[in-house]
Amino acid sequence: MRNKRFIVGVCLLALSSLQLAFAQYEVLTLDSCLRSAQQRNCTIRSAQLEVAISREVKKQMLWKYFPQVSLSGFAFGSARPLIDFDISQTQVDGGLGSFLTDVAEAIKELSQDSISTDIKMIRWGASAQARAVQPIYWGGQIVTANRLAKLGIDAAQLKEEVSERDVLQEVTETYWMIVGLMDKRGTVTKLAELLDSISDVANTAYNHGLVTRNDLLRVQLKQNELRTKTMQLENGIQLASRLLCHMIGVPYEHELVLETFAEEETLTELAAQPAEVLIDGRPEAKLLDINVRYNQLMRRLTLGESLPKLGLGVSGGYSNYFNRNRFNGIAFASLSIPLTGWGETAHKLHQHDLKIQQAQLMQSNYREKLDLQNRQTYDQLIEAIKLMAEHKSSLDLAKENYRVALVNYRAGVGTMTELLEAEALLMLASNAYTDSRITYRTASRKFHEYNK
Repeated sequence: MRNKRFIVGVCLLALSSLQLAFAQYEVLTLDSCLRSAQQRNCTIRSAQLEVAISREVKKQMLWKYFPQVSLSGFAFGSARPLIDFDISQTQVDGGLGSFLTDVAEAIKELSQDSISTDIKMIRWGASAQARAVQPIYWGGQIVTANRLAKLGIDAAQLKEEVSERDVLQEVTETYWMIVGLMDKRGTVTKLAELLDSISDVANTAYNHGLVTRNDLLRVQLKQNELRTKTMQLENGIQLASRLLCHMIGVPYEHELVLETFAEEETLTELAAQPAEVLIDGRPEAKLLDINVRYNQLMRRLTLGESLPKLGLGVSGGYSNYFNRNRFNGIAFASLSIPLTGWGETAHKLHQHDLKIQQAQLMQSNYREKLDLQNRQTYDQLIEAIKLMAEHKSSLDLAKENYRVALVNYRAGVGTMTELLEAEALLMLASNAYTDSRITYRTASRKFHEYNK
């Protein structure tokens, strides 16, 4: 029984290890990388937090509509009474003075010893007050501040959209760059295998005196060149893979397994790409509109500082200074009308007018630049489509040229130089076609992102 349990445990452990190994080498698709970047990329997460901060500012501004309530309290105790005097020694003219003098004289006549003429009071006291003021009209500042807060949320959301778009575009470019490097490495590996077979034939031919030592040296030099190229591609793949892992927020533990190039669309399908170029849907254009609106609201906020402010309020209080508890409450209206500072405010308003003109000028200028950028992305897409077709044709010719050169060499009617030249042309054509496919994919995504 124990042996059976042990065997079952070993099988389960082996199965879990096998599953873990397959999980570690899961094929990463472009969509999975983009989803991971949306969830884990630092730039995108920072932009999302900026939106959350802007929402908190908006919630904070909403409290300006509610009454402003305050509580205050005061208490004291003194070593000696705050009021301490002898009325018999008081010489005060007027009604109160005459009254105190008469009281002092009466006390003296009654009994100078039994009744004290000293008055001592207020050695301790306490008071508390509650106050609530409801803004009725604050020069439009509260409404304007809330509009600015709402504008801040819109701007933060647009910046988040820009950040996400740029990061995902960078992830796409890096992803296809790695796929392209792997494709080039595969091409070099295939050519190296063919060259190894040719090297065996060349060694045999050299041993029988059919070829010169120069032909053998050319093969060896080409093998060294391919090994160097493979090492450079390996380093490039590793560096780009680390960059991709950093952008999508996953650790780099081994060489990534990515999906290979799919079959390309036909030239007719590629040529059917939309030719319409739009900028109104781009977040940058909306941010330019927000910048103009922001300066207009800031002008309104400055104007509100010089307008009257009206508020209604209530106040209730408690006091105890003569060993008597007293409560009281009042209702009041507060009106503040600035009478000075209009000259300074006029210059501030003129300054804001100039800023609005500047924002409108920048808006017009940058909209033209955005239009040029969109048209450039469209031209790059069309160019990438045409170049991919040309490089595909060149690759087919290079493959046929290499096949003929290899057949001729093995038949003894071709030279090693011709074969190596055909091999070099094949590698150049293959790399050029790979680069054109990468360019098409990145240009296509950028165009569609800019013209959504």
